[in-house]
Amino acid sequence: MTGQLTLDIRLRDDATFANYVGEGGARLAAANGFVLVWGGPETGRSHLLQACCHQAQGAGESAIYLEELRRHPAEALRGLESVAVVCIDGIDAVLGDEAWEMALFDLINAIKDADGMLVVSALTPATSLTIGLDDLRSRLLAAGAIQTDRLSDTQKLAVLRQRAGIRGLAMSDEVGRFIMGRVPRSMRSLISLLEQLEVETLARQKKVTIPLVKEALGI
Repeated sequence: MTGQLTLDIRLRDDATFANYVGEGGARLAAANGFVLVWGGPETGRSHLLQACCHQAQGAGESAIYLEELRRHPAEALRGLESVAVVCIDGIDAVLGDEAWEMALFDLINAIKDADGMLVVSALTPATSLTIGLDDLRSRLLAAGAIQTDRLSDTQKLAVLRQRAGIRGLAMSDEVGRFIMGRVPRSMRSLISLLEQLEVETLARQKKVTIPLVKEALGI
């Protein structure tokens, strides 16, 4: 297993079920077996898969999270059935590749035999995925399907303030709304700005205020 475990990606500390807003988190937290998490860009697929790993590790189980599959050979999946919870992000990237499709099919079967848990993610439901291997298609169609949640602006503001609090930053609704009105409203953009503000507040020993946000944004 040494070769496979070196592929494990460090989990984000804040990528937990407690920090996920929407129904998808509770559904995945209670799931088992083989699960396909699907949803469009910036809807929390990676967050949910990492949260699944955090939950497993918190329960004393082994877990591994893999992403950017194209950077690795299909053989990287060999032997992963010995891990209790395996989470593979973005299988869309390798579907259509014969070696990868066979490796995924074999892993699904091996994890089922080992009574483990496998969670994969994709941009679309299984019915819309382009899959060359018929046996793999049937396995993905049979997987438990969980759709990610599209957040409203109100929910995004709540997440932004929650994440700020985790970082020790007090953020008022007024400041949060100011940020929401001046940066792209994807969670990736909002969290990126939050990381920048954390650096600014530490360097300047200032609170998160509208003037500080303006300085950070250069406006």
